[in-house]
Amino acid sequence: VPNTDSEGVLITVTSLDANRAALANVPVAFSVDSAGVITPEGTKTNATGVLSATATMGADRTSRTLKVTVAAGSITKAVTFDVVDSVTGSKVADLAMTADRSSLPSDASAPVRVTVTTLDSGRSAVGGAEVKFRLVDPSPNGDAFVQGGAGGTTDSATGQLVATVQAGRVTTKRTLTLIASSGSVERSISFDVSDPVVSAPVAADFTLALSRTNIGNAGSETVGVSVIAVDAKRNVIAGIPITYEVNNGATLAVANGLTDANGESKATVGIGSDKSNRTITVTARSAGLADRTAAFRVTGVGITSTAVPGLPPPSSTNNQIEFRVVDVNQSAMADIAMTVTPSVVAGTPDSGPVVKTGRTDANGAYVYTYTAPAQSGVLTFTAVAAGKEVIQVVTVPAANTTVPTASPKPSAPTLTLTPNVVRVNSGTDTSNRAEIRALFLASNNAPVKNVRVRFLLIDANSIGGAVSSGTQMVYSDANGVAVSSYAPADRPSPTDGVTIRACWDVADFDLPADPNSCPNFSDIKLTVVAEPLSVTIGTDNRIEIGPTGLTYIKRFVLLVVDAAGNPKSDVQLTPQVDLTDYAKGIYVYDDLVAKKWVQVVAATCISEDTNRNGAIDGAEDNNHNGQLDPRKSDVTISLVGSTKTDVNGTAVLKVEYPRNYGSWVKIKISAAAAGVLSPPAYESRWLDVSGTELLDKNVAPSFVVSPYGVLNDCTNPN
Repeated sequence: VPNTDSEGVLITVTSLDANRAALANVPVAFSVDSAGVITPEGTKTNATGVLSATATMGADRTSRTLKVTVAAGSITKAVTFDVVDSVTGSKVADLAMTADRSSLPSDASAPVRVTVTTLDSGRSAVGGAEVKFRLVDPSPNGDAFVQGGAGGTTDSATGQLVATVQAGRVTTKRTLTLIASSGSVERSISFDVSDPVVSAPVAADFTLALSRTNIGNAGSETVGVSVIAVDAKRNVIAGIPITYEVNNGATLAVANGLTDANGESKATVGIGSDKSNRTITVTARSAGLADRTAAFRVTGVGITSTAVPGLPPPSSTNNQIEFRVVDVNQSAMADIAMTVTPSVVAGTPDSGPVVKTGRTDANGAYVYTYTAPAQSGVLTFTAVAAGKEVIQVVTVPAANTTVPTASPKPSAPTLTLTPNVVRVNSGTDTSNRAEIRALFLASNNAPVKNVRVRFLLIDANSIGGAVSSGTQMVYSDANGVAVSSYAPADRPSPTDGVTIRACWDVADFDLPADPNSCPNFSDIKLTVVAEPLSVTIGTDNRIEIGPTGLTYIKRFVLLVVDAAGNPKSDVQLTPQVDLTDYAKGIYVYDDLVAKKWVQVVAATCISEDTNRNGAIDGAEDNNHNGQLDPRKSDVTISLVGSTKTDVNGTAVLKVEYPRNYGSWVKIKISAAAAGVLSPPAYESRWLDVSGTELLDKNVAPSFVVSPYGVLNDCTNPN
């Protein structure tokens, strides 16, 4: 869809039973990421099993990919669509510009090569996009130019387009600016026209070094790249152009493409949006010399698995293994492709487990469901995702088969919850959950395998929810780890109001009727919170002049938190401004006391639009000037950037108004957030003015006379 917000995407969901027959009256929940807006036609499927919704780009007009997710019970599906530039139809969201040198010789002996890379919203290169160039030369007689024309199309594979800038015949020292644009995206880069170098430096050799050879896959870490150029005597050389290249989805930021006074060129490499374990190679190039390469590893993908039941009977159905993929910080890795391969592959689902592929959900989980084979024995399930492999062993027991007793007996387990504050779920949704991990170690710190664990919900506050493994036995793996998860219901809890108990022993045991009668147990507590609870508006003492110079801009910050006081990110905000009062009068200069312009208010009048519908109804036009004062268009309000809160639970909004209306209109700002139960936040104030305009006796401020008149009479327009 184009980024004009003139079109939407119709999403149609059809609910089916196991025989693929349509199911009516099935609750379906829709969600959309990346600041999109989703509008369902209802909450349940109709008689033909269908429910539709319309997805639009929302207020964010950047080119990007939006993902619409639908959930019905434990089933989730997702589709994506692109927001593209309305001018070019391109998915370009940003432009990266690098130059092979920082200056141009004034004798036009050498050009500057500027490489422009078109990037999508994930900062991956996107090719085939039109890029236009415009060169700004500040010299009145300057004749610098872009060699080859004013633009072109980026390479379909690399997303790059090269512009060559020539200084022309004018030798004046100046700064040239090359502006690149693709649709509505525009970026620039500058370089100086300077005295020519008598002899261009030539490097005999250069070295490439990385600041580290291994980084985590969370995405926040980067690798520093250093290239040092030297001459034949190993003296460092400045001004040597260095170019870089990275592979496997990495991103590159070049600090200086020419070596500095220390002979060094620097760059920074990030892992990009791909969190999989892999090797990234950095290549550095310098003219006339062989390439230098260095590599680092991206690691940190972890996969845990839980088999329920741990001993599936022969030919039993609906046995499950839940695999969960996390990054180095134990954060869920969603939408990751996974393949699960059993050790014995049967021809049909009824005769045993089969190879399956799928993608992890929002919690990084993929549930593999299988039918146990008719014969007893040991099955191994190999799961591969994001460059990581894990093996889950399951025993299909014969009549006398038992799992070996765990030995030696471990000490009390280390019990952890990720996170320990989790949001409520709605209806049958279980996407909000806490991962439970019990680590069993012997006295020598060695992991203990085959410890039997039953994870129990101790719900003294009647919060509800369920443990994913139910009350069935979970066995610790070769690393001594037993895992499960807890998904709350729709009620929030007091702080630490939910208890998860790990009831455990080294051998099989029956579930006790009284949880306090477990052979051994350890507890851990968590808090279930509702959706965002509260919104606050705040500001500072600054005011800005608008880009035209004719308006004032006042900025406000919105804070959104939950019941635990944690910031709530990605919350949709809806601000509005009401013009409640206006004032009449003038400013006069106080030469005796204040030594500045002071406001003299003749009358304060309430808004004439009493029902706030924008139309003159009855006797609303109290001052008989043929319009309603203050006019709704006197003040505008908008969110800066995204319409949702950032990771700190904050968003910025701005109020803009003509400078001559400053101090003469009283406004009431309100802000509501999706899902917030408390009343909207309010801020009531008269429009701010710049204090500097009040100081000059000889220059009247922009707002010296009220635009609503000067008489002490709200029924008179003058």
